[in-house]
Amino acid sequence: GETAYYQALIAETGEGKAVGFALYFFTFSTFVGKPTLKLEDLFVLPAYRGQGLGRRLLAELAVIARERDCGRMEWDVLDWNEPAIRFYQSLNAAPLSEWITYRLLPPDIEELSKMTERNG
Repeated sequence: GETAYYQALIAETGEGKAVGFALYFFTFSTFVGKPTLKLEDLFVLPAYRGQGLGRRLLAELAVIARERDCGRMEWDVLDWNEPAIRFYQSLNAAPLSEWITYRLLPPDIEELSKMTERNG
């Protein structure tokens, strides 16, 4: 079958209305020699925030991380998103000040891919 690049948890109301989600995937950390659960997106509809849904989604991810013997959970947050930063700090999550994230967009990926022997 096809490779599943991500998985998701959905937060629903008692009536089955989707009001939030956590999108995640697994990577491997050579530093700890174990998988890492990487949270890509956490979102709760504004009308449902403050009810503990985000906390419950992250708690469920912690169960999954424990079951998969993950050495850590990681995610990113925009530096201007103060409510999210306070929320994550309330969970004892700590920011990583020693790492810098780099990104290549499709044109740069294309250009870099041309530098291989198989494309030369």
